[in-house]
Parts: sequence; C-alpha cells; structure tokens
Amino acid sequence: MYPRRSCLSVPGHAVRMHEKALGVPADEVVFDLEDAVAAGAKQQAREAILATLALPAWAQRTVAVRINQWSSPELDADLELVGVLGAMRRLTVVVPKVEAPDRLLAIADRLGPGVGLQALIETPSGIEAAGAIAGCTPRLCGLILGYADLATALGRRGAERHVERWLYHQEAVLVAARAAGVQAIDGPFVRLGDRLALARAARAARELGFDGKWAIHPEQVEPLNRVFGATESEVRWAGAVIDALAGAADSGDAAVRVQGAMVDEAMRGQAQRLLALPRRAAGPSRSLDGPAFYEDLAVGEVFRAPGLTLTDGLAALHQAIVGDRLRLSLDAVLCEEVTGAPSALAHPMLVCDVAIGQSTGPSGRVLGNLFYRGLAARPVYLGATLRTTTTVVARRRTSSAGGQARGMVLLHVTAAAADGQVVLDYYRCPLLPARVEDPEEAGDDIQAAADRAVQRDVHELIPADWRLDGLRRERLGLLFDDLQPGRVWSLEAGETVSCAPELARLSLNLAMTHTDPTVGVHGQRLVYGGHVIGIAASHLTKVLPDLATVLAWRSCDHLGPTFEGDVLRSEITVEELEPLADGGLLHARILVSAQGEVDDDPRPVLDWRLSALMP
Repeated sequence: MYPRRSCLSVPGHAVRMHEKALGVPADEVVFDLEDAVAAGAKQQAREAILATLALPAWAQRTVAVRINQWSSPELDADLELVGVLGAMRRLTVVVPKVEAPDRLLAIADRLGPGVGLQALIETPSGIEAAGAIAGCTPRLCGLILGYADLATALGRRGAERHVERWLYHQEAVLVAARAAGVQAIDGPFVRLGDRLALARAARAARELGFDGKWAIHPEQVEPLNRVFGATESEVRWAGAVIDALAGAADSGDAAVRVQGAMVDEAMRGQAQRLLALPRRAAGPSRSLDGPAFYEDLAVGEVFRAPGLTLTDGLAALHQAIVGDRLRLSLDAVLCEEVTGAPSALAHPMLVCDVAIGQSTGPSGRVLGNLFYRGLAARPVYLGATLRTTTTVVARRRTSSAGGQARGMVLLHVTAAAADGQVVLDYYRCPLLPARVEDPEEAGDDIQAAADRAVQRDVHELIPADWRLDGLRRERLGLLFDDLQPGRVWSLEAGETVSCAPELARLSLNLAMTHTDPTVGVHGQRLVYGGHVIGIAASHLTKVLPDLATVLAWRSCDHLGPTFEGDVLRSEITVEELEPLADGGLLHARILVSAQGEVDDDPRPVLDWRLSALMP
C-alpha cells in the first residue's frame, strides 16, 4: 500500500485542474467521474482523464479513478476506461456508495489484474456493513468515509463545525479497515480557506488512527501531508522503541522504559507504522524573532517591560471581561470614604494581571504557568503607573511529553509605582519548551525556592489608615463576624470565558499561546491564567460583596488548561479567620473547574489560596 496522507480529488473533465494537480505534492490524485462531473460531460471527462494519464509526467504518480455508482448508465464506459488505464502503476478504482459486498465484488470481477479498489462508505447502510465490505476482496486497499452524502442521508446540517458528531461513523470505518488490514481514509473538509479548522479536523482524524484525508482543493494538500506525516520527534520515538525492544528481547525482558514511559511488544506495530510514514516536511527556512527557549534563560537574568498607567478605560475593560463587583473599585465616593484616596481603588486583579503580563518577557513560549507563590499586594489607585521587573531565580528540566523537551523556570516579579514603592511582589513558575534534552544538567531546587516565597507576613500588607465603617453602613451581604471556618459556597451559575486574547493584550502579555493557536500543545489558544483567577475573584465577591480587597496569595496552582468558551465554576471555602481591630482577615481557598461544550464532566483548572480584608 502506498501512503495516502492526502488524496486530491479533481473533476475528470477539468483539464486545467489536472495540470495544476501534477505540481501538487498529493500522495494520490483521484480523477472524479461521479459527483464532480455533470451528466452531459461524462464522456468528455473520460477522454480528458485518458489524455492526462497518457503524459509521461504522470507515470510515477499514485492515481485513482472515481467511477459512477452501480445504478448509473455510465458505469460500463467508466470500467472500459479503467481497462485502458490498467497497465499503469498505482491505479485504483474508487467505488462510490458501497453498501454491501456483492456489488463491490461484481466490479472487482470486471477489473484487470493489478487494479485495486477503494470503497467509499457514504450511506447509513454502508456504515452498518463496513466490516463485511472491508473483508470481501483482496483487491480492496482502503475504506473512505464520505461525509456529504452521509450527512444528507442522516439529515445533518452544519455538522462539519463539530467533528465529534462523526465519531461513531469514523470509528465504524476505522475498525472495519483495521480488521481487514486496509487503509482508512477520512473524507474531505469542504470549507475552503479555513486552514486552522482543516488542520483541527485532520488532527482529530489522525489521532483516531486514520491514514489520511481527501482534499478538494490544492491548498489543502500541504496541511494534510503535514498532519498525517511523521514528525521528527515521532520518528525518534519509534526508532528508540524498536531499538529498546530489540535490547529487551536479548535480555529476556518483556517491557522497557523509553522516554519516561514503559513500552512492550504491543507498541512495536505503532512504531513500525510511524517509521513507514513520509517525514513531515520541514517548514520554510527563515529567521524568526521569537521568545526564549528554556536553555536561553540564565539564573540572575533580569527583564523589564514598558510601564503601564492604570486608566479608567483599562479598569472598565477589565471589569467587563472578568465581571468583578469589588465595591472599592466601582464606587469612587465609597473608596474615598474608606481609604481617604480621591480616586477609585485599582482592582487588585487588574494590578496582578498587568504585572503578570509585564513579566512574560522571558516566558513568551510558555506551555502553561504551573503556579504562583507568595504574592503580596499593596493598594494601588487608578492613575498609578506600574513598572515591572522580572528576575530568573531558578530553573530545572522536567520530563518530556510527546517528544518535547521542557523545563521549569522560577521567576521573581516585582511591580513598582512611579514613586518606587513596590506594590506587588510574587513568584511564578512557567513551563517552557527546550530545544534539546539534557538529562545530565544539574537543576535548581525550584520547590524549595517557591516554599520560601510563601513565608510572608500578611499583616504588614493591611492598610493602616483604612476605615471600613462605610462598607458596614451599607452592607450588601455577610461581614467578617458572620463567617465561620469551614463555610463552603458552591456557585450554581458559572462564568463563560470570553475575550481571552483581549485581556492578554490589555495586560501586555507576550505569551504566544494566548493569541496564536498554532504554537501551543493543545491546537487552540490557551486562556491567560490571570483571566481564570480574575473570574475566581469575581465569584468571591458574589458571595462576599462587602469584601474590601485581596492582600495576598498564599498559593495558586494551575491544574489544567482553560480555553475560550469554557464555563468556569467555583467552590469557595473559608479556611481561617483572623480578627483585627477593624474587621478581619479572611483566608480562603477557591477551587475552579472548567467545562467546555464537548466535555462530559468538569475538569479542575485552579486551586487558589488567598488572604483578603473583610469589614
């Protein structure tokens, strides 16, 4: 069997498309005599195909002819054309709307030696009979899933936007193909110009196990070849598996460790399949100005970012995105009464988001931020200008994933106001890609450094001149004296994550994964971690609307990725209460879960422990 990563379908009568297809690196070119050719142009199409394939340039190309269906009066003439072309190498016949073995066998009987068959499964009956069809003749080399006719038969509309809706049909074709030892080819993606959606659909098919996918335009070929080809890391993994299994067999072991995982004989077939695939083409050679890799960062290196003035506009946009109802940030009159300042309090999450964004100079390639430790915040008012300094304090390689070398970097971040006062001080730990593996590199004890950062005295952050009576006088909910340790709120209403790249840009965040879906490990944009924390903070002020401000984060761990459109829900627990002369300190824990459209269950994404001032 020849590789069929991309199977480019061209209308049989369109000579210019034939000429263009010759220069396209599709693994297979399928000349269509069926749906792409009008009833009155069938003979013209056969003549055009015959003339095209007589050209010497086509002699070494893998080609197929899609004939008309069994009931068509054109079938006999189509098979006569196949007979003339039968002397060509790599010729197969694509039979449409195959619903049972009998008609496929009848066509097989009429073909000359050396001509193979591919069966298009594009009706409900064909799906139900896929297993019988796949095993009915040794001439068959592949099953193709056809979406257009199948969608019509099922009454589906707009289903291409939701590739998961086809999972049953994909699995049926795939299992039938694998049981018979033939190729499984996914059907075409009909929306042109949407390379990202095409790549997403192709990746989904490849991850299921499909060998390739049909293309209906030359522009789709290169993305399909790339997705269904073998990456360099996959080839390295496959080679390592074969070598390791050979060594294990010599020593009598049944399983062996490869790149941090145990493999055994069951993995040999997967490795051999990868080694048989064409290599994924290298991208164009060009000099790109991009962020640092793990190896590029040195302990002690310092990064600075442009200053940012916290304006009313920034505050309004931030509030619209995360929806927080912190009273001192919304009500300038109340804020002046409580704090003595003539302007509203800059929301502590706005300050944090800007400082985090300003700290992304060394972490533009971040795969995900792992945690924050020891964040200490002092009140900042609108009109202040923040300038952030980020220092690399520790780094350590971590286990690779999917062949990607990685490393953790601990950053110490301070944000200062125009007068030089440090208003925010914290540590964060991004996970970065590395260029190469280096198991011999001595790493720093990141956990110990992070644990030291937690040892902060929150009491030093309490504003000495604030008077909380204003919040009590017009109380909106529970006050400090109403709370008990162990109290838990589970909010029924979630918040849908929206405007994620806008918040990243607002905060000067340079992490590519928040704006470019092609650079991350998930195939889609990753939501900025500060966005998730900001929504968690908004949930806190829903249950405690009189909360004065957040002073510190004892810890904050990202447990998993969040994506645009996810619905976030929070569980808030009162862990400790410390009475003060005026109000008290609330030590709370917020656990956040996310659930997307395709998720059956929510997944944990955030574990945040914070200290807040309560009236």
